[in-house]
Amino acid sequence: MTKLYFFQNSSLAHRLRALGALCLLLGCLACSVVQPVRVLPEGTTQITGSLGGPWLPQSSPAIIAPYLNVGAMHGVSENVTLTGSLHGTMLPFGVLGLDLGAAMRLIKQQGAVPEVTAKAQFYGFYDFTPGSTSTRPVSPDGATAAGTVRILPYLSVNASYELTQGLLGYLALENVFQFTGSERYFLTPTVGLQYALSPTFSLQGEWKWMAANVNTMNGIFLGQSTIGTTGNWGVFLGFNWTIAQKTTATDAK
Repeated sequence: MTKLYFFQNSSLAHRLRALGALCLLLGCLACSVVQPVRVLPEGTTQITGSLGGPWLPQSSPAIIAPYLNVGAMHGVSENVTLTGSLHGTMLPFGVLGLDLGAAMRLIKQQGAVPEVTAKAQFYGFYDFTPGSTSTRPVSPDGATAAGTVRILPYLSVNASYELTQGLLGYLALENVFQFTGSERYFLTPTVGLQYALSPTFSLQGEWKWMAANVNTMNGIFLGQSTIGTTGNWGVFLGFNWTIAQKTTATDAK
């Protein structure tokens, strides 16, 4: 039986169409690093970024799909942080992708008890390209038709623990819901590390089992990085850069 491999076709147009379809699919999943791992102090603002995706070993060459997010976070209180980001990889394919949400600290780390943070947000996608293009054909269900708006709720819970000064290890369960299509719910277990290179800059690395509850042996991924017959594992890198902090009376002195 002949296998169809992602990116195996030598045609540039085919590769662009495949990449466009992949990015549209990733937009429906947990498509960035967990940010924030922990809520920010009140008055702190950070610029954030994330790049990564599923491992595609059968593509030519083998790659980690490049899905880019850039955004910002702001601590509105000691226990609540607002977040928002732009889905940069979607723009060349005629889709504006944004997400807005808030994270809340549920449990503060004490002794052996990890810190627990929950986040709720909405993904929003708007297709501003008229009709079908060579890089982004209209899908059969109309999900990529011009003018289409898609809203996807997202909920996550993560438990983080300070392994040593400046180094956090964390586990997360990410959940994305959609109102159309055959699959309405996607579960993504995540494990990651966040390391503070300085008081104002940190890096993150994550391993995700994306859509772990969905059979992915067919379709755009063709079972390339499934575990068993479900999901696809991927790798993501991220950064957090503090650009503003609340000045306290002690700091002023």
